[in-house]
Amino acid sequence: MVLTKVFCSKCGATRENFELVCTTCGSPFIIKVSGPYEKNTVSNYDYFETPIIPINLKTPIIETNQFMAKFEFYNPTLSYKDRGMNTLFSFLKYKKFLQEGDEVSEDSSGNAGASFAMFSKILGLKATVFTSVSANPNKMKQIEGYGSRTERINGSRKDVENSAKNSGLKYLGHQYWPEFYDGFRVIAYEIYEQMEHMPDNILIPFSTGTLYLGIFEGFSHLLQNGLIESIPTLWAIQPEKASGMYNRLNNIDREPEPSIADALTGVLPLRYSLLSSIIKTYGRCEVISENEIIDAKQYLLNLGIDCEYSSAITYAALKKFNLGKSSLLILTGHGIKNL
Repeated sequence: MVLTKVFCSKCGATRENFELVCTTCGSPFIIKVSGPYEKNTVSNYDYFETPIIPINLKTPIIETNQFMAKFEFYNPTLSYKDRGMNTLFSFLKYKKFLQEGDEVSEDSSGNAGASFAMFSKILGLKATVFTSVSANPNKMKQIEGYGSRTERINGSRKDVENSAKNSGLKYLGHQYWPEFYDGFRVIAYEIYEQMEHMPDNILIPFSTGTLYLGIFEGFSHLLQNGLIESIPTLWAIQPEKASGMYNRLNNIDREPEPSIADALTGVLPLRYSLLSSIIKTYGRCEVISENEIIDAKQYLLNLGIDCEYSSAITYAALKKFNLGKSSLLILTGHGIKNL
């Protein structure tokens, strides 16, 4: 039987209720899975019974003569964020933390906000998404299209977060809930189920690291069960302009700037210590210039693959570092979001 445990990333204290950070030391929580891997995907989650939408979507993997790619923009709101919001909202509904009519808030640069708005609509919640004044207008329209309000804040990414926290609404900031990033375990499971052989490299767009962390935990669970021989090299790819993780790893003092890859905010990840340990052991963190990102998006479009700049960055890294055909790109955020 699969068992998940939520505990503090620093002192190891167990989460008692629904607190966002450890009441002992103030650090964020993490989640670990143990027990047998189940081919019935939902059975790999023990903190809800029925997901709000199906978990086993199995987004397609395609192969070209240069690389392989997993199309995460096949998710309902056109990004991988739906996987995390599905497990998070399913958990909060199952635990009766959310009731129809509740007023809830979230902070987002766009894609998480759209997913948050969709799941709020499904559960009958009154949602408000706080964003920066510079947020992508297409993503704001998508959020509002699901019936959520948007509040645009003139300030830093932290100012946006604090506005959502202090709004008087029930704050569901996805970065804090380990059940959110735990939804991305499924991506690793699908790669294992869909591919005859594991790729040598998996290139992952990296902002605050939740996607990277969830994929790692999925492969770690498969490794525990002897189903794979090793974890592929996991590449964390950031825009040079917005590279908080890369900068800290390399002792570079540089403030994040807006990038054409607008979904990648460049703030230092909440779970930096854990992520830095994983990257140093199982992967690499690299940065890509704006021109390289633009060229990569155009190249993929020429192949008939329309994704956001924020995930086209993975092809730019593949080309920059001369990686072989046994490399899998995580492509997420449909290109329509950049129109």
